[in-house]
Amino acid sequence: MSLSRRVHFRGVSLARGGTRAMAVATIACGLVVGSSSAVHAAGTAVVVPPAVVQTTWREPQLLTKDARPRFDAVKTIAGEALESIATFIDVPTSENFAQYQLFRAALVNRVAARVNESRAAMLQAWSQSSLKHQMALIAGLTTLGVGYEYGSDNPKKGLDCSGLVAYAWKQVGISLPLQSKRQWEASRDVPQEDALPGDIVWYPGHTMMYLGVGDAVLHSARENLGVRLGRINWKEIPRVKFGNPEVSLLSVNRSAGVF
Repeated sequence: MSLSRRVHFRGVSLARGGTRAMAVATIACGLVVGSSSAVHAAGTAVVVPPAVVQTTWREPQLLTKDARPRFDAVKTIAGEALESIATFIDVPTSENFAQYQLFRAALVNRVAARVNESRAAMLQAWSQSSLKHQMALIAGLTTLGVGYEYGSDNPKKGLDCSGLVAYAWKQVGISLPLQSKRQWEASRDVPQEDALPGDIVWYPGHTMMYLGVGDAVLHSARENLGVRLGRINWKEIPRVKFGNPEVSLLSVNRSAGVF
C-alpha cells in the first residue's frame, strides 16, 4: 500500500501519509454537522473544526513499571477510536460515524468507571464538544502509563505535565508551549461550567487535561507516576483555571485551514 495518498473531503484536498495518518477536515467555520446526512443518521451532532489537520498516531511505548496491565484496555480503545475518526473523515458516511460512536462509548465507559463519574454525563460532554477537542483528548489517553520525563513532549521518551498537553493538542495541529502557565495563557480562559473535554486545567506549577465532567482529569503527575487519570484537589488548589486551546493565540493559519 502506498505510504502517501490524497483524498478529497467536500472539496478540500487532504494529504494522508504514513501508516496511521489522520486529517481533520473542515466543512465551514463553526458549522455543526448534525444536519449532514452522514452524521445525522448517527444521531449525534459533531462540531467539525475549521481547519485541515494532518497528524500521525503511533502507540507510545515507554510505560511506567506497573502501567501496562492497568491501562492497556483504555489505550487500545483510544487508538481504535482515533482510527475510526480518520476513517469517518476519509469516507464521511453514517456507518463510519456510527463506528466511531461505538469506540467513543466504549472508551467513555472505561474512563468514567476509573474516575467514578457518570458515563452518561461524560458521553454527553464528549459528543457535544468539537471533533478537535475529542481527538486531542483521545490522543492524550493513548499515552496513559507513559513515564514522567521533565521537559519532554515525546511519549517515547516520557512526558511531563505540559508535555502531555502539548503532545495531545499537537496531534490536531495546535502548538502549545512546554510550560504550564504559558499553555493556559495561550488559551481562552473559560469557567469550569463551560470547559470542554480536552481543555487545559491549570494551577501554578501544573497543567492537566479536563475529562469533561466533575473534577476528573488526565495528567502526567510526577516522576514516580507518569500519565494517569485523576481528580482536581480543590482543597489544596483553590484557584484552578480552565483554558480552551482550540482558540489558542499560538495556532497559525487558522483561516487558511492548514497548520
